[in-house]
Amino acid sequence: MSFGLTKLAVGVDWGGGTFALTALRRRLGRLAVIGELRLPEPLREDAGTKIAGFLDRHRLRDARVMACLPREAVLVRFLDLPLEAEPQLAKVIGYQLRSIHPFQEDQVYWDCAVVGRDPKAKQVSVMVAVVEKSSVNLAKQAFEELGLRLSGLTLGAAALALMAKPLLPPAALIACGRSSGVELLSFRQRNLCATQEISLQPSASARERFEREWHRALAALPVSDPATVPCFVCGSVPSPFSDLLQGASPLLPPKLKLTKPKDSAGYEWPALAAASAGLLRGTPSFINLLPSEERWQPQRGARAPIYALSATAALLALTLAAHGWIERALYGRLLDRELRRLEVPAQQFRRQIQETRAIETRAAVLDDLRAGNWQKLRLLDQLTKLLPNDTWLQQLQISQDTVEIYGSSNRAADLVPPLENSSYFTQVEFTSPITRDNKNKEIFQIRMRLKQAAARKD
Repeated sequence: MSFGLTKLAVGVDWGGGTFALTALRRRLGRLAVIGELRLPEPLREDAGTKIAGFLDRHRLRDARVMACLPREAVLVRFLDLPLEAEPQLAKVIGYQLRSIHPFQEDQVYWDCAVVGRDPKAKQVSVMVAVVEKSSVNLAKQAFEELGLRLSGLTLGAAALALMAKPLLPPAALIACGRSSGVELLSFRQRNLCATQEISLQPSASARERFEREWHRALAALPVSDPATVPCFVCGSVPSPFSDLLQGASPLLPPKLKLTKPKDSAGYEWPALAAASAGLLRGTPSFINLLPSEERWQPQRGARAPIYALSATAALLALTLAAHGWIERALYGRLLDRELRRLEVPAQQFRRQIQETRAIETRAAVLDDLRAGNWQKLRLLDQLTKLLPNDTWLQQLQISQDTVEIYGSSNRAADLVPPLENSSYFTQVEFTSPITRDNKNKEIFQIRMRLKQAAARKD
């Protein structure tokens, strides 16, 4: 909310073991962290009361709230498009949306943002984020039950990229740690070009998965020697990932004239970045997955009834004292009339505050959302890891126990062994003869069954 030259915003990061809130104030171009709240997940029944106390203590009831969705809930893709596509970016992405995600068109919310430009190649790099509507609706319901009115739902990597961009060399990696895992962010020309979450579970294969994704993150950068790429760390990196990142440097504080409470611990970077994005209205490179009609916006006159009531009473009292010769009954009736006129909106505002403070959270909603069924995203992630770089998928169909893929490759016959040997698929077979297109690529159509263990994963 803004009063004169002061603006307030609250950033929220959740789904990684800690429910973190960071409140930022911008006044005369200077940012200050005015409050932080950290609650363990899953949230307990008193979480709503603690959040209400935090909001009231720092007068944040009318501040914008920007929340980061859990990374596993969001499907992220990066596209290179002609520079001419930028003015009609949303329409261009809309035409390609069906080839980006495996869901039904009416079941998702999506947003896109330009994250880089290459004038020489006449191209723009675009980040596209897709999330199921059910995930957004559950998140919105859960936050409302906690007394938080959302102005935006974003991706932690998208918000962090905006804040970290001035701090990085042209090519760099950032490992953002949480209690549940770590997210790797690749930056090319200081622009975000890839993001991948690595879960701590199952812990037996955590180190192997981290090393594999580490090489994939480096492969997204145009450098001849990957060892020269600097790596930065933010957040709390869990073991065993912390052992693998011993040579990384801590991410420096942002160059935003930022102050911080003396008793505060390290920065909650995703929450801090989300709050910062909430203060930068109209940022073209920011992802907001909450539909525009559902975004709460502060009203400048939210407290007008109370202010008007106080001002009217004070004005009438001064007038009465200065003009004692005017009949007191006349002013008494006028005062009563003004008080009655303003009593209804004032009571409504007070009742709204009381109802907000009395909200009892159902922490199970957030827990169920975090533990929801992400099977489709996992299968798409597995195919990305198993198929070689010279293979392109044009169609992907996922049913309850089968997966069918259609695409092109240099050697289609070599696709069967890695798929057959994976922990997800079995009975891999071609459903049509292999043909060639006009580029001498082999066209294939493969059907495979899901293993029972993979089909039962939530």
